[in-house]
Amino acid sequence: MTSRDRPTVAVVPTGLEVIPAALVPERRGTVSLLSSVSRTGDWILPRSYRVMAVLASVELDLTRARVGAGTSVIEIMSIMGSVSIVVPPALRLECEGDPLLGSLEVKGDVRSTTSPDAPLVRIVGTAIMGSVEITVVDPDAPGWLARLKAKLSAGA
Repeated sequence: MTSRDRPTVAVVPTGLEVIPAALVPERRGTVSLLSSVSRTGDWILPRSYRVMAVLASVELDLTRARVGAGTSVIEIMSIMGSVSIVVPPALRLECEGDPLLGSLEVKGDVRSTTSPDAPLVRIVGTAIMGSVEITVVDPDAPGWLARLKAKLSAGA
């Protein structure tokens, strides 16, 4: 495959890689029972991604994931387990869920984008005696050690 045969990939200024719709899988999922599952690094977020955590933990990191234009849905069921999702600010984010003796939290130091052209990730689900935590994080922001060094060098 030459560079001319390869489909074009749009990279928005924030580093988010938006891939053509033909390359985005329709459905995938993760089931974790009494175990731990982690999806990080370079992976493709399908249009529909189902997560089930039963007495287990699941971590999804979307900061380096490739996404398709339009809407992708992450559907979560956490039963006495925990699901943690890290989202870059370049994605639009919609969250709704029903915790029952559990928690569903959306937090972050930065806001997700409001650009109507940015891909949308809808996170829906239920936490029964479990937790779902969605955090918006800038993957290119300096870490705590770099911020501490900058603060110390500014004070010197």
